[in-house]
Amino acid sequence: MSKLSKVTKLGYGLGDLASNLLFQMTVIYLLFFYTDVLGISPMAAGVIFLIARIWDAFNDPIMGLLVDHTKSKHGKARVYLLYGSLPLGIMTVLMFFVPNFDSTGKLIYATITYIIWGMLYTLVNIPYSSLTSILTDDPVERTSLSSIRMIFMLVGVIIVSVVTEPMVSAFNEAKTGYLMVAIVFSVLAFIFFQLCFLSTSEAKKHQHNSQHSYKVKDILPILLKNDQLMIVTIASLLGAMAVFIRETAAIYYVTYNLGNAELLPLFLGVVVISMVAGNLVIPMATKKFDKKGTYLIGSAIALIGSIVFGFVPYDNIPMVLLVAAVSSFGISALSTLGWSMIPDTVEYGEWKSGVRSEGIVYAVFSFSQKLATALAGVFVALILEVTKYAPQASVQSTKTLNGILSTLTIIPVVFIILSVIAIWFYKIDRKTFEQIKLDLSHNKMGVVNEN
Repeated sequence: MSKLSKVTKLGYGLGDLASNLLFQMTVIYLLFFYTDVLGISPMAAGVIFLIARIWDAFNDPIMGLLVDHTKSKHGKARVYLLYGSLPLGIMTVLMFFVPNFDSTGKLIYATITYIIWGMLYTLVNIPYSSLTSILTDDPVERTSLSSIRMIFMLVGVIIVSVVTEPMVSAFNEAKTGYLMVAIVFSVLAFIFFQLCFLSTSEAKKHQHNSQHSYKVKDILPILLKNDQLMIVTIASLLGAMAVFIRETAAIYYVTYNLGNAELLPLFLGVVVISMVAGNLVIPMATKKFDKKGTYLIGSAIALIGSIVFGFVPYDNIPMVLLVAAVSSFGISALSTLGWSMIPDTVEYGEWKSGVRSEGIVYAVFSFSQKLATALAGVFVALILEVTKYAPQASVQSTKTLNGILSTLTIIPVVFIILSVIAIWFYKIDRKTFEQIKLDLSHNKMGVVNEN
């Protein structure tokens, strides 16, 4: 397959920028918004996250099936960017709105809006993510696409990190500030999703169709045959938890451990720029070390950086930023390479089962990423609850400060190690993938490979 045009690649990246203007608002600020603005306890917020993810366990596979069976003049994936992005933006605004309810009413409101937001995010993001495997079957191009989308993702993180706190502070009340930020980001996300739709029309030419359709009852057997999908999903779930726990806890670490909330844009900016640098290196690294090797190298750098971070004094801001940069440079591999490996598991799954199912593959992977955000929120909330965190207090106890520090050091280290153990069993290297493509090209009639 020929190389994708720059317009297609950049337009595809805009889709992830759109997603992350909204997604990162929930990762970085939603727990803080719930605890310090809406007035919900940390554990109650954690329960909301878990309830939403339990629902997603049923909702996401159905959405994947819907994508795989969609027939539209715009293709089976792009149509959801066109029509789903506006409702997603509206629900984002409602999620950061503070209603004039009592505490119980606010808890119910938060639960309903967060669950609906998650459903709409699934409606848009699963089709968007599946475009990687639809646009190209070249592993190098897929890594390039994944790196581009991660760079745009990180641009979204920078925007959310740098703009949110100053914009919220510009208003007399935090609730007004968060609402205005949500409105601005939702409008921008809608525009970027539409640009992504317009610039990825190549997907219509490259769209693959399986020789066999499938039904709801077939989903589990299809997934069970795709062991490499399960390996990448588990490894990425664990790696994403390390990333999202750090992101969720950053606002607490900067506000209370460093004692200066105004440093948050700088801290997150350094983290994100380092991850952008990592993503610029990843395509070159995968050519030499393949995807799995690059994943392991990045994990080693992230481990060393995270361990050292725990010993840096709070008053040594330059060293805090330097070590955060090193660990973030390494951890970028965990964020990016999962998205690069997943498209290859689409062909692997078709090779094993005879059924091509981008929608289901990306539904499973998307669910794992949303589950990671929920579990990250639960972990951070649990640490805050156990260590007696006092919302809006000017000073926290030593026990609380140590608990917050653990969410950027010990806890991520554990999840990175577990992620490395999982990815060790990944076996789709460059040579294997080329053989899979060759077998599929000789298997046009849909004969199942029983290897």
